[in-house]
Amino acid sequence: MVVAFPYMRRAPIEVARSRLLLVVGLALAVSAPPLAAHSLKDVESDLHRDEHYAQFVDMPAPEFRLIDLAGKPASLGDLRGKVVVLNFIYARCTDVCPLHMNLIARLQSMVNAAHMSEQVRFITIATDTEDAKATRKIMATYAKTYRLDTRNWRFLYRADAARADTTQRVAETYGLKFTVAGAGVQMHGVVTHVIDQTGQLRARFHGLKFEPVHLVTYVSALVKDDHGMDSARRGS
Repeated sequence: MVVAFPYMRRAPIEVARSRLLLVVGLALAVSAPPLAAHSLKDVESDLHRDEHYAQFVDMPAPEFRLIDLAGKPASLGDLRGKVVVLNFIYARCTDVCPLHMNLIARLQSMVNAAHMSEQVRFITIATDTEDAKATRKIMATYAKTYRLDTRNWRFLYRADAARADTTQRVAETYGLKFTVAGAGVQMHGVVTHVIDQTGQLRARFHGLKFEPVHLVTYVSALVKDDHGMDSARRGS
């Protein structure tokens, strides 16, 4: 169902969104104006009104320890200090997962065009239970197919010796169930997770119909937010 919103005054998120679109449109122009500075709570409040596919939470993001395509170990703990955009796919999927990766590529392009490539990392985890070597070969084509920038995007998977459902179990800790429904088929939902610099899961953007600029605006708010104070409050 498409929901039409009536005209209303330019709220903080609308100002930030307009400036973000300008930055993206100028394609890394040095003179592009900065995003409007508004509190994270303001952005969440406005997105709660404007973006029906966003869910805001504040809980520790489940840890994972996997390997990347080069065989190097990777964990969520390694990403502290960065905002993380995390998604799960079934690499052999020919239906919704390619669409999800196309969306991830678009989000990365917008984030990087807004000069946030140093502060934001994109992580994609494959849930395949089939042959690990063949899965990595399939995964290696994704970067080229979707023109993903490997400077701040990594594809993670299980080690050869790990149990076949390792990454499925990781997905379950994030509230996603990937169920094998036959050869080359897994039934699952589609969620793009946003994790802050302290390792807190802050948002889930459900499905493929959310506005990409809303997620990028939220990421920008996290990049600019003072998480040192938040972290201190959680530890008190």
